Amino acid sequence: MLRMIGLSLIAMLSLIPISRADEADSKPLVEQVVATAGGEERLLKLFRFRERVLITDKPAAPVNADEKENRTSVVQIGGDWWVGKNKRDKDKVRVLCWAWSLRILLEPKSKIATIPETTINEKPAFGLRVSESIKEPIDLFFDKETKRLVAIDYTDTRHLFSEWKKTDEGHSYPSKVVGHRFTDRAKGTVNEKQWYQTDILELTSLKELPAELKL
Repeated sequence: MLRMIGLSLIAMLSLIPISRADEADSKPLVEQVVATAGGEERLLKLFRFRERVLITDKPAAPVNADEKENRTSVVQIGGDWWVGKNKRDKDKVRVLCWAWSLRILLEPKSKIATIPETTINEKPAFGLRVSESIKEPIDLFFDKETKRLVAIDYTDTRHLFSEWKKTDEGHSYPSKVVGHRFTDRAKGTVNEKQWYQTDILELTSLKELPAELKL
């Protein structure tokens, strides 16, 4: 019994330097990706956006100048998400938005670790795993060369981000997001066919919550 307890204590203690190493390895990467996005002051926090959301396994045609949205939302990063005047009750979409804003990386409760490099859209990418500040860990992948966010693995889906744009104030956002269901999450393999696509037609940063949503 004593021998088993001793081995258990050794195993537990052996995890401490690994955890510290993970934090040390992830910190400069977090600094790099936030700097690439323009710094913390340029990370989105509260905004309204118009989008074309499609549940389709076939890539939709590019948006055009006369494209009409089928959904308009207001998002408070790390908080609520309204479609029109109705709050969304799905935690997954709020967490996903918190992640692509990159503010989840600056959340004091977030534990961030590096994860093995992979290939996204035939380009090398490095990854950061966020846990503890959310119920289930979420993996963010960044282009190794540009340090730009290219994908997020969360629960049963890989979300691919592209066609990045900036608001007039300099906030970056992905104007195109495509989701693919995992065929094997452990192996990182996804279905070749997409299951949804969203194209952001316009995004505007807000200084305060619209009056109609404060009720």
